[in-house]
Amino acid sequence: MVYLSQLLNKKVYLGQKPYGTITDLAVFENYQNPSLSKVVIKKEGKKITLPPSVMDFHGKKVILKSDKVPILPYDENDFYLNEDLLDKQVIDTDGKRLVRVNDIVLESNGETKVVGIDIGFSGILRRLGLGSIKTKPKILPWQMIEAFDYQTGNIRIKLSQGKLNTMHPSELADILEDLGSKERLGIVESLDSEKAAQAIEEADERTQEAILEELPPSPLKRIVGRMRIAEIAGLFYQINPLRLKEILNLLGNEKAERVEKLLDFGGDAAGALMNEIYYSTDGDKTVKEIYNELYNQTPKPEAIIVTNGNGKFAGVVYTKDLLHCDSLAIIKDIISERKFVYPNVGLNRVIRLFSQYNLRVLPVLDREKKPIGVISVDTVMGKIEERTREDEVI
Repeated sequence: MVYLSQLLNKKVYLGQKPYGTITDLAVFENYQNPSLSKVVIKKEGKKITLPPSVMDFHGKKVILKSDKVPILPYDENDFYLNEDLLDKQVIDTDGKRLVRVNDIVLESNGETKVVGIDIGFSGILRRLGLGSIKTKPKILPWQMIEAFDYQTGNIRIKLSQGKLNTMHPSELADILEDLGSKERLGIVESLDSEKAAQAIEEADERTQEAILEELPPSPLKRIVGRMRIAEIAGLFYQINPLRLKEILNLLGNEKAERVEKLLDFGGDAAGALMNEIYYSTDGDKTVKEIYNELYNQTPKPEAIIVTNGNGKFAGVVYTKDLLHCDSLAIIKDIISERKFVYPNVGLNRVIRLFSQYNLRVLPVLDREKKPIGVISVDTVMGKIEERTREDEVI
């Protein structure tokens, strides 16, 4: 077993004379254990690309077998282990998470092949020249990763691409939230329409908005057609109006009308669930000032909606938490929650937010991000029980 870090910057010899220095290795990417296809060598200040068959990697030195070396054309579309993979993020389809490639594992049995990546601290130590410090490598098999083309966001290693479609939407959503724009779109476009729609619905609003704003027309059409109407309505005020018009056209008249109806706070939308009576205060007040304001108030509010100087939402502070704070603390400095919804957001989204973040209250904001109401956990629980009873009757 040998690691990429042990080959990079290693001198190649022709006989006893230095010939050049290894700077990268290319592979045939979409194979179970891909073989090396090219070796990039820096020779006299220039890069040349050689076939691995003319080299012997097995000894302490890398030796050219002959002085008659065929020069291969350099192709930027090839998959280079150093340039395209080392230090990049990839998807661990087994652990269902993003991981960083700290080193790349190769084996030679007649020909040199890539067998996995090292995501552990050992890979970092090895590259720092501290390989003598013994730590256990954390190796992921090659077939368990998905890697990206960081220029386009497209998935380059597609061996396990089918595994992405077997992952739970919430697992995919977590990955989408952590990725850059190009890589995020690469995943969405590689999924089937149903799974892509579910993953987008499970993602946070920032990620949802970004994906729907950036998707090309063809995947946008197939994915929004699978999304729940309530989810699209929930993003109504966040998406660029021109893109929103495009989405509504793709949905067709019937679904577009249903989106617009939800905007009137109908049914189980957040606007219909909220209580318009709530306690709100400016974020520059102290805990002591809040105590004085709440002293004669019965019952005490469970939560305090904090706003900035322009009346826009800043966050939530739970009243019980004030007991543990310095009386001179500024209320905006002890905010514990910043989750909110717009009035057109559907019940399913509201339920997921309460469940995912263990909320007690959820503020509802208007398009200017000013509070207009609050949804309580009791209201949500009542809706869930109501749905359960309806299902039992059916």
